[in-house]
Amino acid sequence: MFFFPYRVNLPLGRIPFFTILISLLCIFVYSQQVASTDRLEKTLQKFCAQQENNKDFNISLTKIKNTNLNNCETVIYYIHHSNNPDKTIQQLARIAQPIDGVSLPYSRQFIATTLQEKYNAIREQLPHDLTESLAYDPTSYDIITMFTSQFAHADIPHLLNNLLFFFAFAASLEVVMGGISFILLSIVISIGVSLAYSASTIGITQPLPTIGLSGVVMGMIGLFNYLMPSAKIRCLFVFLLYFRIFNIPAWLLASWFIGWDLYGLFVASDQGNINLVAHISGAFLGYTLGVIFFRKKKQLIAIHLQKT
Repeated sequence: MFFFPYRVNLPLGRIPFFTILISLLCIFVYSQQVASTDRLEKTLQKFCAQQENNKDFNISLTKIKNTNLNNCETVIYYIHHSNNPDKTIQQLARIAQPIDGVSLPYSRQFIATTLQEKYNAIREQLPHDLTESLAYDPTSYDIITMFTSQFAHADIPHLLNNLLFFFAFAASLEVVMGGISFILLSIVISIGVSLAYSASTIGITQPLPTIGLSGVVMGMIGLFNYLMPSAKIRCLFVFLLYFRIFNIPAWLLASWFIGWDLYGLFVASDQGNINLVAHISGAFLGYTLGVIFFRKKKQLIAIHLQKT
């Protein structure tokens, strides 16, 4: 079952240039992420193929107990993408099964030394990982990645889902607010949701980096709900072979999405690697910015909607 908002049931009047530009930029960045990942995987495959007859390295790989690290490529990738590769190697050696016929300390030292040698051999060969560079680390408070992380996405469903929701709400907002206000709003929301995520991870030892436009999307939904709560959003409902289009008030749609995010954050045990803090803080920030800065705009829009 799928439920997608795809268009505000209002005439735009002009082309939402910046909304389209941001959407195209997200698509371009994702294509570069895929290319970067492909280069990395090919480099790892080539290196690991050369290690097939390396007895010491293969013994070490078989003794690592983590089932997610079941071959050369996944082990090297895991080490390379950790915050501290050298420390990660020592951790892998400690959790590894002991090598038969030797003492536990010697087994751990042997595995650590072997992994370190192989990682050192390929460390400089590994190509740049674009996704890692674009992602926002909540412990860094890096203003640059607060913005770059918005354009990066984990996979195609993540990308398409964000862009569909973004265009459904942002296009109309850009038209009624103007391009400059729209861009400033996007910048403020990007910073706000990043800071909110950083605050939520205080005290967590290794918080996950975040990517995706969803915080900005929810900010647009929050502002739209303030400016045009009664405006109807066209939504496509799909269940098996059944298709139907509904016109749903913005306030009801916003309540539905934000309600589910609140449930996922405070009640559900599994958040599915979704940055719900960015979702909720984005919606709150968008609505609050509307209350503070766009009261007159809300009145003008209400008058215009009555005439139409």
